[in-house]
Amino acid sequence: METIMNTESIGTEEYVARSAGTEAAMRVRELSVSYDNKETLHKITTEFPKHCITSIIGPSGCGKTTMLLSLNDLIREIQGVKVEGEILLGDKRTDAIPQEELRRRVGLVFQTPMPFPFSVYKNLTYAPRYYGNHNKKDLDRIVKEKLALVGLYDEIKTDLNKSALKFSGGQQQRICIARALTVEPDILLLDEPCSALDVRSISVIEETLLRLKSQYTIIIVTHNIAQARRLSDKVIFLKDGRLIEEGDAAGLFREPKEAETREFLRGIYG
Repeated sequence: METIMNTESIGTEEYVARSAGTEAAMRVRELSVSYDNKETLHKITTEFPKHCITSIIGPSGCGKTTMLLSLNDLIREIQGVKVEGEILLGDKRTDAIPQEELRRRVGLVFQTPMPFPFSVYKNLTYAPRYYGNHNKKDLDRIVKEKLALVGLYDEIKTDLNKSALKFSGGQQQRICIARALTVEPDILLLDEPCSALDVRSISVIEETLLRLKSQYTIIIVTHNIAQARRLSDKVIFLKDGRLIEEGDAAGLFREPKEAETREFLRGIYG
């Protein structure tokens, strides 16, 4: 993947033209977000390649989570928010897609594991039932398939009727990832999914994400630079709500082009 220049320096139209040949699951064009008239994101233009892991990095308060919430339109649930620009899922604007369909196609896993307070089986069948699938045989298949995808089925296959809250933090996070996959999303969003986990659980989650990218497009917000290095195909660096630099992960980490990126990666601020 070719390293992409700072989009503000080349202009949106030129950037979009250069990236048009890249197969993207989602594109963002001139996205600005404000809360109560205070701008959090400023004219972000980027894209997320299919079947890749894209990491969004940057110092605290730079707009990482705001950007993630914008991708499945959860941002509009926040009072006083103003959103400008456009986000395209495939070739369709997300604001033209019914919210139920958009949330199904763009799943979100939060920083703190949040399984529903009932059994693992009910957690994983909740969304399929909501969308009209009540076939017991099919639901059983979905539960087994998605737990296996996150490397969890063999660990808990005899405890599917046990409360999901009874499992370890790492297992709960994988249950939440599996639950997000039960409705076959195009894109999986993860907001700091490993920040509250121990080292072993982090390793298991990372192995899971690397397996999943062959089937799903993954976008992850992380403050952990080492994790971004291990996981990412593409990296987006934000600072003060602006896209400073983005591109192929190996190239960006090896030789960042912008001084602000170099300073961040050296730990001068963060």
